[in-house]
Amino acid sequence: MFAVGAGIDLSGLSLPFSVADILSSVNSILGWVGPFVLLAIALGFAPKIIGFVKGLFGRATSR
Repeated sequence: MFAVGAGIDLSGLSLPFSVADILSSVNSILGWVGPFVLLAIALGFAPKIIGFVKGLFGRATSR
């Protein structure tokens, strides 16, 4: 039975990849996915920005 709070011995653990490999992979994935995320954000905010600009011009012409 395991004791609560007992440490885990990881001295014999060996992984086929390093931290640098993981960071490189994550960086590559973000390089591919990032532009699509930015496009989705831009498309989500575009109607609000267009409405804001139209509102500014509408108030300016009514004066």
